[in-house]
Amino acid sequence: MKNKINEYLFLYFSLGIWYLYFLYTIVLTIYNFNNLIHLNWKQASNQTIVYSSRRSTTISYIFEKESIGISRKYPGLIEGINTWLWGIDKKKYKEDLSFYIRKKDYEKIKNNQLPYKKDILGNNYSEKKNIPFFGLRKIDFYSSKLFLFLDIWKYNYNWLAFIIVVIAPYTLIYLLKKSKLITFFKDETKNKNDKYWNFAFIFLLTITVFNLII
Repeated sequence: MKNKINEYLFLYFSLGIWYLYFLYTIVLTIYNFNNLIHLNWKQASNQTIVYSSRRSTTISYIFEKESIGISRKYPGLIEGINTWLWGIDKKKYKEDLSFYIRKKDYEKIKNNQLPYKKDILGNNYSEKKNIPFFGLRKIDFYSSKLFLFLDIWKYNYNWLAFIIVVIAPYTLIYLLKKSKLITFFKDETKNKNDKYWNFAFIFLLTITVFNLII
């Protein structure tokens, strides 16, 4: 006898995983927000890299001083509002910067414990790994607490989670139906379930789009 699974319960389960992930990013962001170190760098070198392909463009903003690098990576077309607020010339080779880093990263810098970059074989490069920065502005300027919090959350939230939650359940349902090992059914409260699912999906989509534009 085949196992029967309510399709809506299966979809809600996958959506529930995303909500747990969303709450995790909020809790992590609150923790990071309360454990930051503010730094000013004069004459930091701009090592920004642009990766382009037929499908997408990715920009890695990298600033370096005294062999310490800070970086953030953004989709080329959707860098977000925070990058507009930096107030610096992104093409300038040398720049005076004000920014925040996580306290744990600051401790690694202070104790010379930053890990080295590795090649595909696991061998160390001579360069150390870059650390993420938040609330970047011109030197002696400060990001507002709201935008600083949102910038940290943008870093912690992986928008690919949205794609996985949307695509993976339907793909798995399709494959299981094809295998004929499991039968999926929709209960009699279909219209009610559709309403709840649509609301949850719209909320999920709104959160993800908001994360992209901040």
